[in-house]
Amino acid sequence: MPKTTKPVDKKDEKTAVKKEAKKETPKKSLIAPNDFVTITLKWTILEPVYKKTVNRFAKDVKAEGFRKGKVPFAIVEQKVGLDKIIDQVLRELIPQAYEEQVKKDNKKPITTPEFNPISLEKGKDWVLEAHFSGIPEVKLGDYKKVTKKGKAEAAKFIEERNKQIKKEAAECKKEDKDHDHEHSHQELSEDEKKEINLQHIFKELVAEFSPAIGELLLRQETQNEYERLVKQLKQYKISIEDYLAKRQISIDQLSQELAGSVLSRLQLDFIMAEISKVEKFTATDEDIKAELNKITDKKMRQELEKNQDYLNQLKANLLQRKTLDLLLTL
Repeated sequence: MPKTTKPVDKKDEKTAVKKEAKKETPKKSLIAPNDFVTITLKWTILEPVYKKTVNRFAKDVKAEGFRKGKVPFAIVEQKVGLDKIIDQVLRELIPQAYEEQVKKDNKKPITTPEFNPISLEKGKDWVLEAHFSGIPEVKLGDYKKVTKKGKAEAAKFIEERNKQIKKEAAECKKEDKDHDHEHSHQELSEDEKKEINLQHIFKELVAEFSPAIGELLLRQETQNEYERLVKQLKQYKISIEDYLAKRQISIDQLSQELAGSVLSRLQLDFIMAEISKVEKFTATDEDIKAELNKITDKKMRQELEKNQDYLNQLKANLLQRKTLDLLLTL
């Protein structure tokens, strides 16, 4: 017997269409695919380096019937293995070739590259892909409006928290009449209010703009975060296994937790950098000098003045401070 179909009410039909349309709306990805360049190494350039590498290995290769250092080229290749020889050749040639190709293709990588060999045949040109993450695009929009929304939420939180603190203080005073409670905290400190404001602002900025972060950048930064955690635990003589057991989580759950935290941090970093760029903030020589002058140890100050990595980080910190000050005054 054929099944009968109940007529669809027009109202239900519209609702179904709306639900279907909503369902098909693509969700914005928070992770961006890696960028890459293709590197071609001509055999005419490879061959002399290849021969030099094999000859270098030949000095230590032993083979029956031949004196040390006199083993034929083909036998050295066989003994050492092509994979090992190719690896050494690439180590010598890839850094410069990668740098030149990135410049030629006008790419701006911000991560250490990962190489994917396409063709590594002896006697022919070698082809590899170098994968990396670039600076993510941040579509900033009305960040001032979003910041004010975050501050409004923070104000509500602070008000409720202060009420709770006063209530707890009153209850404590009522229960303990033998002690002076006049100087006990009756509300949040200015530093605490500032931190709460920033946390609410950050939350709104990330939720509103959420730039997609490169997969490789996220993976490398998550690995760095994991290594920092292991190092911190080691200082307290706690193994990662004991840490996981105490928290009752698996290594995969920890990895996901760290990745989520790192993703939010990276998104916020790039949003803050974009705000700084839009506002044309700069860290002047006077700003940097003023910070260096705060270092009382003269010898250390002189060393840091010559440390370019430190100066770059100091400059970034100054820009971030100016951006934070702006957000708090909106």
